[in-house]
Amino acid sequence: MKEYVKGNKSDMDGFPLTDNIAKFIDSLPQELDFVINKIASKAGVWIVGGAIRDAALGIYPDDIDLATDLPPKEIIKIFPDGIPTGISFGTISIKSGGYLFQTTTLRTDGDYLDNRRPESVTWGTSLKEDLDRRDFTINSMAIDVARRILYDPHNGMADLHNQIIRCVGLPSKRISEDGLRILRAFRFLGHRGNAIWELENNLNRAIERNSFMLDDLARERIWQELRKILRSNVGAEIIEKMISSSILDRIIQIKIENKLSLQKALVASKDLDYISLFALIMNGQEMKSVKECCRKMKMSNKEIKQISSMHSLIGYAPKKEIGELRLYRYILGEKWYQQLLLERYMRNFALINFNDGKEDSYFVDLIESIQKLKPLHHNKELADGNWIMNTTNIKQGQRLGRLKEWLFRLQIEKDLEDLSQIEALLCKIHWKDVSIDSWPRISIL
Repeated sequence: MKEYVKGNKSDMDGFPLTDNIAKFIDSLPQELDFVINKIASKAGVWIVGGAIRDAALGIYPDDIDLATDLPPKEIIKIFPDGIPTGISFGTISIKSGGYLFQTTTLRTDGDYLDNRRPESVTWGTSLKEDLDRRDFTINSMAIDVARRILYDPHNGMADLHNQIIRCVGLPSKRISEDGLRILRAFRFLGHRGNAIWELENNLNRAIERNSFMLDDLARERIWQELRKILRSNVGAEIIEKMISSSILDRIIQIKIENKLSLQKALVASKDLDYISLFALIMNGQEMKSVKECCRKMKMSNKEIKQISSMHSLIGYAPKKEIGELRLYRYILGEKWYQQLLLERYMRNFALINFNDGKEDSYFVDLIESIQKLKPLHHNKELADGNWIMNTTNIKQGQRLGRLKEWLFRLQIEKDLEDLSQIEALLCKIHWKDVSIDSWPRISIL
């Protein structure tokens, strides 16, 4: 067992470490040991936050935060290359080897006048008061590494075991301090597992009463939290609960269509990725509204493009012809599977209605057929512009570009292997003296 310098004692009683947390402490990197011992030689230091929550569940993270009763200026003196990432709130990031450890001075918070951050903070020496200001019980624990003591004043370990999200203190007060805690509460419902957790009843009521606070949150902050929810293993189930609480309408600022059908679809759609889930939520919306919502949330250009693309293809299902399936797979790339799943769920739960006879079994067969397709021999054009000009005497211009595109489409559909096959096709297709408007394009719509 490693030896540590014993810093200042905490102002509360603690408990022996659980087996999982003891294993976590024994596996701490030497770079963190160095930081802990250096601070402990002058003050008290404790591991706090999400690392304890995860370690208790048997997940050992690299992202480890520390709390100390040493003021920020004194931390900088010990670690001159420390980065003042949030010095007004007492946070210094300390480099050690290849790691970066956030170290925050114990504090008490003033009033939250802007419903986001305290107006003032006061440096303190009380670990108990510092843990009392935190949001949820599962985030309000600390470890004295040297003394191997766990501090859990709000029974966070019990809530972890029972998979309950509970506020520290009065939920109405905690939620009213910071509207983002509403989304954090929902995010933790899917924490590190495949089963959805529960909101404690008083917290649930506090969220519903204070949902108006979401209106004032920065859209990008909302997307940061919502993305984490959507990417959770149980993201669809969490979104279903957010719809029941009328929270989702509030954060995306769009009236959600077909709520009951959407909730049923969400419960069934556990295998959709986060982009597809958001496209599912946007069912029934016009493309203009979808893009506007995405832009307001400051999504990346890539995310906006992916969501818009999925939305534009809702209602389309390829035919069970091998050429069309090859083209579908080529154009959508890795997203083909998600697109077909989305279409399948939207039809199954009447989020879109088509009388084309394509039922659930049709999409099951489509997915199986595409999965059985062999990779294309070539996914780059065999016929370049120079070859086409030499072969057809077509000069540079739009006609050349469109014929090049048509030949590439045929190359994909027929999975051609060499240029001689394309040359043979030129003798069969009608490209001479025909308007280019009738020529096929690399498109599925």
